[in-house]
Amino acid sequence: MGVAAAVALQPRSSEVPRLQIRLGEDKCSRCGMIISRLEFAAGLLIQGERRWRVYDDIGCFAYDYNELTSSGKVVADAKVFDYHSKEELDAKTAYYVMADPRNLWTPMSYGVVVVKSRREAEELAGRVGGEVRDFWSLLSRFK
Repeated sequence: MGVAAAVALQPRSSEVPRLQIRLGEDKCSRCGMIISRLEFAAGLLIQGERRWRVYDDIGCFAYDYNELTSSGKVVADAKVFDYHSKEELDAKTAYYVMADPRNLWTPMSYGVVVVKSRREAEELAGRVGGEVRDFWSLLSRFK
């Protein structure tokens, strides 16, 4: 194989690796709990790192996001999963529903789930007595 072919097969350092969470195997980067349900999971990719940090609860994700960025780390990508469809979403454009964990169970009892649309978020918040937040206002609650 020529040098040009070998170089072409190597991934570019600027390519963002795909988030992959192995349910029942991967542990939360913050609390160490096994991630068993995708609808509560999240991932953070720090600039310069090739491996995603994965989380079992949006609260763990939010605390780590704040701590990492406060210490000078740059987040290259952040992903969350829709509570209903389990679709992967951009964390910065998703909507978050926060409620008393007795009304909205999550693995670490932070009581936060993610939905794709504001309408869905408002409907869910109404059912569980919660509130709708965007990404930045969510982070402000986890400092």
